[in-house]
Amino acid sequence: MSRKSGWAVGLLVSLGVLICVSTSRLQAETDDSAQIKQLSSDYATALLNRDTKFLTSVIAPDEVNVGTNGHTFDRKALIARIQDPSFSYKKIEIGDLVIQVVGAMALSRGTATVTSETSGHSTTDNFRFIRIWERRAGKWLVIYFQATHIQA
Repeated sequence: MSRKSGWAVGLLVSLGVLICVSTSRLQAETDDSAQIKQLSSDYATALLNRDTKFLTSVIAPDEVNVGTNGHTFDRKALIARIQDPSFSYKKIEIGDLVIQVVGAMALSRGTATVTSETSGHSTTDNFRFIRIWERRAGKWLVIYFQATHIQA
């Protein structure tokens, strides 16, 4: 084999390896995006159904929430709110959901129309939200959430 042929074969093999690695990474990111999308849907369902077992399983112990009033609260406070019999979510509609995965971190963002009830008083609000996920020990966990009112 001539030197030119050997170089060409080496280049083709290198390109083949690069394509395989890139394809595998793209497939992994696509799979992760699909998983985050499903977890986001399951999260909304868990809020509606007061499924604190699911919520506790996907919210990191050190998670931080920033409410629409700008105040922070933790996982414990969120779970307590879900368990409060005077409060309930009645409807959650997610729109414009975008998911970006970078390694072991994922960002989900979108809009939400949320109907809730507090002590018999129903209200519907529109929000823009961001949720940051981190893969820990092979499992996606929410580490940050923030919601902002969308002014009409």
